[in-house]
Amino acid sequence: MVSNDRTDPTSKEERADTLFSRQKDAIEKWQADGRKKYFLFDFDGTLRSRTTNTIPASTLDALDRLRNNGHFVGLATGRLQVDAAKLVNPIGIHSMVADGGNSITVDDKVIWMETMPMDDVRDLLHRLNRKHIPWGIVTKNESIRYSDTQEFIDLVPPSYMDSRLVDHIDIDSLDCVYKVFIPIPRGQEETIPIAPVTWARYSDTYAICEPIDKSRGIRKLIDLMHADLSDVVVFGDGKNDLSMFDGPWCSVAMGNAIPALKEKASLITTSVDNDGIANALGALGYLDSKQ
Repeated sequence: MVSNDRTDPTSKEERADTLFSRQKDAIEKWQADGRKKYFLFDFDGTLRSRTTNTIPASTLDALDRLRNNGHFVGLATGRLQVDAAKLVNPIGIHSMVADGGNSITVDDKVIWMETMPMDDVRDLLHRLNRKHIPWGIVTKNESIRYSDTQEFIDLVPPSYMDSRLVDHIDIDSLDCVYKVFIPIPRGQEETIPIAPVTWARYSDTYAICEPIDKSRGIRKLIDLMHADLSDVVVFGDGKNDLSMFDGPWCSVAMGNAIPALKEKASLITTSVDNDGIANALGALGYLDSKQ
């Protein structure tokens, strides 16, 4: 499972030049080498600030400069593909690994999208019913979660997804589920139990069952691109980014990242609120012309 525990940036954050001066070996190892790179960014806490709910101007400028220098710029997110596209299409990102590694989009075309393991999901939903715990599911690539209990509608507040009440959901006939929403208090997840279905916690109100292996999608994307995994550069901040820091590529942790991610990172930059993406790309030489 993953949670939304993160380290918040503070006014005492280390200056970029001081931070990078202690990482000279890493910067030299991952310095721009003239080859086309495949940059994949997490969204919340990486591209977009959690404190201002905006994408810093320095980040937008850095993404434009990467594209102008011929690099691939994409998203790597746990969000549903259609939801992710709405967020990043306006800033010029049209390719992504979404659904926690279970979908690939290239130039606005969904190339591959896979359901969660259905045997495990059906078993989970039956367990929830036996324990009289309401649930909602996302069965299509649309921002709608379906439930056959009014209790779920009452317990899960409106968010980026609409909730729709239906008469009945036949669990055993389900053949595609992308996410499961379970309104249970934090800390009670193991009493169900949810495992072996993977899950995340971004809210005190509910847990979300979803894929959490972004590296799987990244590998598939790079294979489709006929590119080399060593030419990948990823940026992240949270627990659902841990898997994508396992690859044979450059992984950059934001200054506001959780400690476990920083421990796995090739390089640690400043926080999203202190120009972390632009600072890292600048230090690595990717914002120079034709790099």
